[in-house]
Amino acid sequence: MPWPLPTRSLFWRAFLTFWGAMTIILVCGMLFTATVAWYRINSLDGLNPASLTHDARQVARNHGVDGLQRWVQAMDQRYSALKIYVLDAQDAEILGRTLPTRMHDWLAAYRAATDQSPQADYLQPDPVGERVSWWQPQLLPLPDGSQLLMLFLPFDSSHWEVLGLSPVALALLLFALAVTAPLCWALTRHVTAPLTQLRQATHALAAGRLDAQTPPKLAGRKDELGLLARDFNAMADRIKALVDTREQLLHNIAHELRSPLARLRLAAELARRKDERQDVQLDRIERECERLDALVGNTLRLARLGAQPEPSDTLDLTDVVTAVVDDARYEAGEQQVRILWERPPPVAVTGDRDSLASAIENVLRNALRFAPAHSAIRVRLSIGVREACLEIEDRGPGVPAADLESLFEPFFRTASGSKAPGSGAGLGLSIAQAAIAAHKGRISARNVSPQGLSVRMELPLLTD
Repeated sequence: MPWPLPTRSLFWRAFLTFWGAMTIILVCGMLFTATVAWYRINSLDGLNPASLTHDARQVARNHGVDGLQRWVQAMDQRYSALKIYVLDAQDAEILGRTLPTRMHDWLAAYRAATDQSPQADYLQPDPVGERVSWWQPQLLPLPDGSQLLMLFLPFDSSHWEVLGLSPVALALLLFALAVTAPLCWALTRHVTAPLTQLRQATHALAAGRLDAQTPPKLAGRKDELGLLARDFNAMADRIKALVDTREQLLHNIAHELRSPLARLRLAAELARRKDERQDVQLDRIERECERLDALVGNTLRLARLGAQPEPSDTLDLTDVVTAVVDDARYEAGEQQVRILWERPPPVAVTGDRDSLASAIENVLRNALRFAPAHSAIRVRLSIGVREACLEIEDRGPGVPAADLESLFEPFFRTASGSKAPGSGAGLGLSIAQAAIAAHKGRISARNVSPQGLSVRMELPLLTD
């Protein structure tokens, strides 16, 4: 029975878990970046490059280089996101600090522009109230008439350059592992726990516990593991049914063999007397041997039908039925029974000719066995949308309604079927049922009015 609910693929579980972890890491990274940006912007709140330039010039005029050094150090301590560098004529920083690489680029561009333009273009007499850029170098006049060059490095990230160091990179990697490891563990547990349960059920089945089943919760899942669990349960049920059927078959065979063997012993004992009935007893021994041979042959045929590969030949079902009917008419003529059969157009099916003919012959001979003299057996072949239906109907005594479902079980015989002791081993309809099932068909029986039995065999039509 197909699972009625939609299947949730494990691919989507793994896919969503992975991207869920990536989303968490991305959001945390964005929050971290936003925090750094907020800190850098907030640290410069209220600062104005023009005011800073004015203050620096005042300090330079009044206190010289020493005053500028103290002023720069005070500004560094107060504003961590702003760096101020003051260079002398040899481009040496007054505090002995090394310029960042990008400031070297600014300084080179400034020197190149200074060589081409008058110095007055870069020296503002009084920047207060005028617009000064953070990235515009400013000249600071000293009391002795010399000049220093001041550079701003706003939004300084030097405090965060530690992020490029290997210990912090390792810490970030550990953070990513801390996020992904629990999610991966949960996903792995989601997959391996059901597989462990399925493995336990497989071991139980291999140990001979044919009633082994996967847990209901696992079989109720709507992903591939749930489908696998339900397939396993169906397989276990099928194996149990096959084993039970074979055990019942062996039990029935043993039971059926006792009667002819008992009669053989009796006939052999009587034949040893060598009286006038010796020939009769020898004939009886021969008949019992024939019954035993037929019983063993039919049993082997039934076992082979259950193990044969799926039929693959293209057949005309009309030809198969016609051949079986023509062969049965010889026996029907001796019993004064007519077989009514009108050959229809060809019906193409996929199957094995021998097993299909055996199934039809067993049903037809079963009808001949119980059909009264001067009656008719009707054989009809009709075509439906997807299947062909073959119906064989006799006017015999029929079958009790309670026995219809058991009619195709091995060695089953109804009370009405016991016309004579040992009249059939009860395997004919079982062979027919096994052959039709091997062709993915169905076989059923029903009583007809006023009397008789109709056996219906349905076979799938050949599809293009």
